[in-house]
Amino acid sequence: MERDRRAFLRVETDIRVTCTELLPDEGRGEPVRRSAVNLSAGGVKLARVEGAAPLARGSRQWLEIEFRTPRFLVFTEAEVVRVDADGEALRFEPLEEYTEQRVVRWVYAQDRRLFERRAQARIPLRLRVLCRRVAPHGEPVEEFTAATVDFALDGVRIRTDRMLPEGAAVDLEVDFGDDLPPFTARTVAEAGEPAGDRLEYLLRPVDAGPAQRRSLIERALAAERRIGP
Repeated sequence: MERDRRAFLRVETDIRVTCTELLPDEGRGEPVRRSAVNLSAGGVKLARVEGAAPLARGSRQWLEIEFRTPRFLVFTEAEVVRVDADGEALRFEPLEEYTEQRVVRWVYAQDRRLFERRAQARIPLRLRVLCRRVAPHGEPVEEFTAATVDFALDGVRIRTDRMLPEGAAVDLEVDFGDDLPPFTARTVAEAGEPAGDRLEYLLRPVDAGPAQRRSLIERALAAERRIGP
């Protein structure tokens, strides 16, 4: 049974792809060098080249894909399944299993590299979040809403008119509006910084592991793309 190629992870990339059309008479067209927009083990999206004729929808192409970090080449036949204003989408013929697994590993490694690069910067995003300050003995002290300023792996920056003691424990609840349960975490407040007539605090998660922190950043990035900062 053919594997469901839609299930492959797709990742952004700009690697080079050489396309050579496979003609009906078993001949070949002229090689064309292109750049990928994104790629999975099931196919690739190519960027449109200004002034150049697009690949024909339904045509079959011989691809030479130049992977980097690590460097290796993959050769495969592919069909042009979609042509739009941004470029062309090609579906690979099923790759040999070893090659497919090598591409899958590269895609996951590239996904990690992109995530780590994006996570280095703070993600500006304005949301209303629910905060519950917790006393040292564990009882809730107060509940209030605050506006987020930005998100990063080290925590969520909020702006509020409430005074939070440095080191205060705050249970944070963030609804990203993405039909998933709200993100929740116990955080610790750093000392407040003046921000006009309010204060800004960095709330650092204290009980969130790497997977939960990654989920926070991925959901913040998706929300930023959806609604803007």
